Amino acid sequence: MLTKRCTLMILALVLALFVLAGCGSNKTTSPIADLAAAPEDVRHPWGFFIPAYFVLDQQNKIELNQKFDFIIAPYWVDVSAINEDKILIKTAAGPNSSGSLGEKRLWDIIDANEDWFLHSAAPISKENRISVPGYEGAYYMDIGSEGWRNFEVSRCTEVIANDPTIDGLFVDGPLEPSEYIRTLGSAYPSYSASEYEAKALEMLSAIKSAVGSNKIVVTNSNLYKSFTAVADGNMNEGFVHFGGWPNIRQESKAEWLSEVTAIADPDFNGKYLLIGSGSKEATLASMVEYCYASFLVGYNTNSHAYFYWHSNAEGGYSTINRFALWELTIGEPLGDRLESNGVFRRNFTQGVVLVNPNDVGEPITDSLGSLYLNSVGGIVTSVTLPSKSGAVLRKLH
Repeated sequence: MLTKRCTLMILALVLALFVLAGCGSNKTTSPIADLAAAPEDVRHPWGFFIPAYFVLDQQNKIELNQKFDFIIAPYWVDVSAINEDKILIKTAAGPNSSGSLGEKRLWDIIDANEDWFLHSAAPISKENRISVPGYEGAYYMDIGSEGWRNFEVSRCTEVIANDPTIDGLFVDGPLEPSEYIRTLGSAYPSYSASEYEAKALEMLSAIKSAVGSNKIVVTNSNLYKSFTAVADGNMNEGFVHFGGWPNIRQESKAEWLSEVTAIADPDFNGKYLLIGSGSKEATLASMVEYCYASFLVGYNTNSHAYFYWHSNAEGGYSTINRFALWELTIGEPLGDRLESNGVFRRNFTQGVVLVNPNDVGEPITDSLGSLYLNSVGGIVTSVTLPSKSGAVLRKLH
């Protein structure tokens, strides 16, 4: 048992370690320099990204510079105060949908081209346009329309031309083929999954070609492989826990393992992986730690991997979320994840990460073998993990 004097000495040591280590997260070099480096030769650090879908006033520019490594900003905002060492990309229009509210400046042009839209049936008409559920004034677009593709490409090049200092573009979509067929399989014109994928790849390739090799293009397509291969990266905004779910809803262990395996895929070497988790309810600290620990257990050290959490009940992507847990410096992985007694573990140079993704069962206790600092400032030698929980721990030397 620790004496009071011993405990005070350990706490003093912990404080000293934090002062020496600093509170900032790891930073990357420039995107183009990273992409040019062979994955075998460079270990890319992990960090934190934010979809900053709000006006960047002076205060939140300071916060973004202090707290995040990778920033997605709306195409229309001034980003001149964002530090040069940040990876900064701006939004481009999504290829699958468009709307009068989000496209006020160009809506008259879009609205006048009926063949750019998907329709419920022929003949095409405004009355037969297919609305996007939950988004007022938004419609699904025909990704196979040459006119729509050319318009999208021109808008992407315009964003880069208007702000050549940014590092690239964020393309919201396209839908994965399976999701497209599930959602729009009966739309006119009708595409099979393979036809749709080919047309989506054609559009992404055109966007990438127009943007150029010295800028990155990151899509929002749930890490769909063929889209990620054409672009420079991809985003999964529903990793382990989707932002539209209540806190009580959880992925099964099989689904969890599939997600964690995906972010470890060597096919993503050198790619930018934006891994977001969230909830539609108030943030629970335990949920953040579970999702973040799952990210750390799985991420591919040869990719550029970034994590973020958002709560739709607390403003979604219009707020800045940063947690003390993220400042717990644990270093870099010493290897891949391991599984023992139902718990997944990954050892780091300065800590350890544990996750219990099981659907049911009694809490599992893991004896750590030495002193660790947990996410709430406690000093522990073991940790007990209920189902659907995780722990990020810094080792005390």
